[in-house]
Amino acid sequence: MMHHGYQPTPIVAPPAKFQALWFYSFYTQIQHQQLHEMSAWFRSIDKDRSGSISAMELQHLHVGYGPLGIETATKLIRVFDVDKSGQIDFYEYAALHQFINILYANFLANDRNRSGTIDAQEIHRALGTSGFNLPFNTVNLLFLKASPRGYGLKFSDFLGLCASVAIARSLFEAHDRMRTGVAHLNVNHIYDIISLV
Repeated sequence: MMHHGYQPTPIVAPPAKFQALWFYSFYTQIQHQQLHEMSAWFRSIDKDRSGSISAMELQHLHVGYGPLGIETATKLIRVFDVDKSGQIDFYEYAALHQFINILYANFLANDRNRSGTIDAQEIHRALGTSGFNLPFNTVNLLFLKASPRGYGLKFSDFLGLCASVAIARSLFEAHDRMRTGVAHLNVNHIYDIISLV
């Protein structure tokens, strides 16, 4: 929403370290006008002008169904928080916001009967079109963890499931510095991944 006399803050290119991350591709999909809108929202939430926001602040972001809530916001911070400070800067936030937009569009595209929920098969397709090519068996296990009775997931639950997958990807990438798809993990790394996902 533009206000009369509003001058958007110039958006500078993200740092090279950010450009090497798996979720940088989400940032590159954002149109210039969208970046300015995201910047305005980010500044309005960053009350202390620290240049970063926490899960407590992010939980108020509205996505399709309403605010994210603290649990989902915390998971999403874990995905995009590169320096593990518990907060995200604007570039991390913009990638996160676009990630949510893409997931929401893919959720709607796969909810073919317009029930407001998607099942394991639909989740598998939505994850694939969102860039997460997981075996169906893995997706089904995640689905049953989120919905033990096998009921379809609403978008908020789907977003939580996707955030868990993305956390695992971010944690794996931290150990796959050469981006080969192979990482050497010890048992303590596995414990870390389990505790954060």
